[in-house]
Amino acid sequence: MATVKLCSSNELTKSEALKKMMRDASVDIVVKDCLGNCGQCYLERFVKVDQRIIVLNDEEELLDQLLQASAASAID
Repeated sequence: MATVKLCSSNELTKSEALKKMMRDASVDIVVKDCLGNCGQCYLERFVKVDQRIIVLNDEEELLDQLLQASAASAID
């Protein structure tokens, strides 16, 4: 199972795609106060998936990336 981390100030925490993933339990979602990427967090939306940073444009891309990460983790 993939572990997805994001900052509590990241607007993606409110996304329907993320809420769906949490309900489906296909990824482990961790919301932290800070991930230590403040400059990047200020400029763009991103999540950390298994320590890899993924920059996202919208909720649909978030869902696609999380599904891919989940599938990759299942293979490992």
